[in-house]
Amino acid sequence: MDSAATLAFGGLAATYLFLRFLLYLTQDAREPPSIVNWLPFLSPLFGMIGEKSQFYLRLRDSYNLPIYTLRLPFTRIYVVNSTDLIPLLQKQWRTISFAAIAADAGGLVGMSKEAVKVMHDDITSEHGFSVSWPRFIIPAMSPGKDLDAMNRAAITVFATEADKLRAQGVATVGLGEWSRQAMVIATTNAVWGPQNPYQDADVAEAWKTFESGFLTLSMFPFAKLFFPKLIRARERAAAAMIEYMRRGGYKTASGLVRKRFEHHHDQFGLAIDDVARGELGNTFAVLGNSTPCALWLLFHLFSDNKVLRDVRHELSALVQESHEEGWDTVCSIDLASIRTSCPILLSTFQETLRYRAVNPGPRVLVEDVLLDGRILLKKGSMLMIPAPVQHTSVLAWGNDAGEFDHMRFARKPEPGRRGPNRVAFRAFGGGHILCPGRHFASIEIMALSALMVLQFDITPVGTSKWVEPICKGSPAQAGFPIPDEDIMVELRPRAPNTKWQVKYSGSDEAIGIVSEDIVANQE
Repeated sequence: MDSAATLAFGGLAATYLFLRFLLYLTQDAREPPSIVNWLPFLSPLFGMIGEKSQFYLRLRDSYNLPIYTLRLPFTRIYVVNSTDLIPLLQKQWRTISFAAIAADAGGLVGMSKEAVKVMHDDITSEHGFSVSWPRFIIPAMSPGKDLDAMNRAAITVFATEADKLRAQGVATVGLGEWSRQAMVIATTNAVWGPQNPYQDADVAEAWKTFESGFLTLSMFPFAKLFFPKLIRARERAAAAMIEYMRRGGYKTASGLVRKRFEHHHDQFGLAIDDVARGELGNTFAVLGNSTPCALWLLFHLFSDNKVLRDVRHELSALVQESHEEGWDTVCSIDLASIRTSCPILLSTFQETLRYRAVNPGPRVLVEDVLLDGRILLKKGSMLMIPAPVQHTSVLAWGNDAGEFDHMRFARKPEPGRRGPNRVAFRAFGGGHILCPGRHFASIEIMALSALMVLQFDITPVGTSKWVEPICKGSPAQAGFPIPDEDIMVELRPRAPNTKWQVKYSGSDEAIGIVSEDIVANQE
């Protein structure tokens, strides 16, 4: 070996030993065990990028630890496996903070320095901007007139889309793209009202581009220099939202948008343009998970004949038939009934969330925390409760945790069989960080699915067999897997000469999506 090679090898060996020593020196004995250190500070990155959500499942099964540490350059991540730790963590919401992550997102959507500062002020206080606003909007997102108005607006779009499809006869579509377009139009109309900026197809496409690159912008400095396409897409969508806010579009929007404006502008003094960019950020919450979830619910409903038969039978009981000249039958349905009269549809929706959700459940430690009096979590670190880890836990769900069971949430537990573990159900978060939009999203997605089940037969193009789509290219930030290729299907009207009358009368009763809803309903 020549001297240059010897020096290079020696340098690499010295660097490796130094990094190993640095890792040992900076790891407190009270912290969760540090694993995946064959290449200090870098090997976890390879696993996270290459395996995505499967990385955390492999580590859970390989190490069998309740919680562990991943050491990355300049930071560390604590990953929670044990469901028993979740209630303890949720009690520490001030210091194990999601609000800090939301505040950091202000800069990524282009908000001013003044606005970003407001978002970071009092980050551990219920009176601070980032902690207080999710709770401030709860009245608009809880069962009542504001939520009913949003669901009614979305369902109107779905009913119109179904009418158009039936008029076409047999239609061939990409199920992912079709369901995404239906959800985007319905959801944004319901949220932003008559002046909805996303009605412009160019704005909607710009948002889609920005959404796909959001994680990239958050990880790399000098974004304007290296990712000009993403910045242009962001600014196109932002310009439309700013124009919307300046002309008062929020005044005729949903109660959700009006409450956000009251909080951001009236209470905390954010400028109109910053409020608009905040709405751009909130589009992630509005569309990010609901659109792919709708695709997966439709997939599970139509790809399994037993699931389809059970749900269709349940929904058919809600349909009232009459006659009108020119039509074979007039079918009427009030989709508010699916809240309380469709336990199988609800269970299939919940099981879709359990089986498909891959959200990592991130939090940031804004102070040191001594969990359970013995486990040290260091300030500045990230904590994650990956949904797949909880949703596939045999201890939480039983030996069939890896299978899709559309009756899992509807069936009364049999002797020796586990019922749903509500603490381990992480699709909407939990505790203080519980998604306030879960009621809107749940009814919206189930309503779209109900109309499709009742009015159409859906089969893959060229075959009667559904094939599980490959999702290797799914974006790392996606809350649900995104198929690499769309699922091409035929939509065939079940009774072409039937007239459908669809309405949504509303309800003051919350459906039991998560454990907090069930407890509230019992009180």
